[in-house]
Amino acid sequence: MTTDVAATQADSSGRVSTLLTTMSRLIGVLEREIEMLRDMEPTEMQALQEDKIVLAAAYESQMQAVAGDPAAVADIDEELRGELRQTTSRFQEVLAENERMLRAARHATDRLLGAIAKSVQRQKTQQRGYSAIGRPRAAAGAPASPITLDQRL
Repeated sequence: MTTDVAATQADSSGRVSTLLTTMSRLIGVLEREIEMLRDMEPTEMQALQEDKIVLAAAYESQMQAVAGDPAAVADIDEELRGELRQTTSRFQEVLAENERMLRAARHATDRLLGAIAKSVQRQKTQQRGYSAIGRPRAAAGAPASPITLDQRL
């Protein structure tokens, strides 16, 4: 094996190893996010977003570098190739699960907000009218107004 071939294989293995590390870290972040969605802890998810963004950008960059050099994957040993296949498969599974959980959370939030908006609208448009003796009916309560609560009390 010539020095150039050995250097190319080492470079290819290094790129693929870096990609595997990034994918593994991104899988960990996505799995934590899935757990937070299951446990309904959306405020905790905010802390993961920076890591998720940085790792996703690194993954994209590394994938472009590997895809731009088809020989990079062809030059790696079979053990590393198997690890790449396995990690890629796991990454795709976790990514799909993360997407499903995010869609479900968004759908639930949209439905909740829709129900609240309908309730507020119903209360605002509630007819008061007049009683049987011609007096104005008393309102069922003061008109509802949207509010926000500070949870740091």
